[in-house]
Amino acid sequence: MTKAIKIPFLVLSLLYLGILSGCQYFTDSYDAAATLDQNGKYAQAVEAYLKYLKSHPGSLLAAKIYYRIGKNYESQSDYNNALNWYQKVISEFPKTDEEIHSLLDLASLYQNKLKNPSKALDYNQQAFNRYMDNIQIKSAIQSLIDAQYQTANAQFTDKNYKSVSGTIDGIYKTFPVVFISPDTRAKIDSLADRSRRADDIAKASVDLIVLKSEFSFNKSFETDFPVEADSSDKIIASPDGNFLASRRKGPNGVFYLYVAKVPAKGDQVIFKLVKQTFGADKPTWSPDGQELVYWRTLRGTRKLEKTNIKNMTTQTLFYTKSNRLGVHPAYHPSGNKIAYIYEGRVCLIGTGETPYKQLLKTKQKLDYTADLAWSIDGTMIRCRQMDKHNKSVDELLVLDTSASFSNPSN
Repeated sequence: MTKAIKIPFLVLSLLYLGILSGCQYFTDSYDAAATLDQNGKYAQAVEAYLKYLKSHPGSLLAAKIYYRIGKNYESQSDYNNALNWYQKVISEFPKTDEEIHSLLDLASLYQNKLKNPSKALDYNQQAFNRYMDNIQIKSAIQSLIDAQYQTANAQFTDKNYKSVSGTIDGIYKTFPVVFISPDTRAKIDSLADRSRRADDIAKASVDLIVLKSEFSFNKSFETDFPVEADSSDKIIASPDGNFLASRRKGPNGVFYLYVAKVPAKGDQVIFKLVKQTFGADKPTWSPDGQELVYWRTLRGTRKLEKTNIKNMTTQTLFYTKSNRLGVHPAYHPSGNKIAYIYEGRVCLIGTGETPYKQLLKTKQKLDYTADLAWSIDGTMIRCRQMDKHNKSVDELLVLDTSASFSNPSN
């Protein structure tokens, strides 16, 4: 059974004007009790609360004080007195937010301390029924949950994956799971999983990345991928907008890659030949706009290479005599790994000084001409190709990290 979690008073007390409207009742003795409560002086707080109730028997703060007395007894592990005061709240102050809190706390006590799952389930159900019966509370809580979910979604869009995890943890710590609709819970859990995978995959070495699932691409995933550049344009702009790359014939009639700085408005674009890219094709920019990755054939050997366009250094990432090396390599959004086709499967390779290679065991046999694209968050790879019947095949690979991977930031 799911552990009951308490809702902060700020969430529900605003819905009951009677709880906070009697500001004139906040006397020195109540303030003193509340201060003791906040400072963890539980026994003294109970004594001060009882003294205040004796002096103000009709106080509008009674429900809140009864509940806090119960909480202070619980904090001292005096569970019998805690149960008694929670029951007093339920019997004397029905249809208040303190009643729901007391029901949830009774459920938690019976589940975690008194080891009575049957009673825990009963109190959880009562709390849920009260919640469902009160449209005002239900609407307010759903609005707060939706707002937190939207915050997490915005953090995900900004690639702030660690904050997403914190925001979603906050939802579950603030609101009992039974108060979150199944549809909303499914969205929250999906976002949490996606964010966790995005963070893990970005930081993991390629040998720790595995294929989670594989299925046909559909339109619902289109927003997960960058807008495609015009394929008819032979000039490719770097992601940072500072450089242009183009494949064109050199003075000797062989194709090379050429690179140019983006000129000031009105100035002419001047492309410079990158000499070591003899025979290169299908270049792709790194996310930071500093490198180009491409394939080329040299004396019967197919190579996967990357060139830093500032210092003009080139690194061979992979080479083979096989004609099954793919022609469409693609950088992961983090820039630390590249996907390409090899021997009919998607292969991942690190971009460091000692690049490791990982071959993903895909069901679909991929042609070396298959076009690859990473999702914006780096958790999926889209693979498009034409099959032997000249029919378009569009596959989606969903990635994860192996169970042995431990995110170093956690």
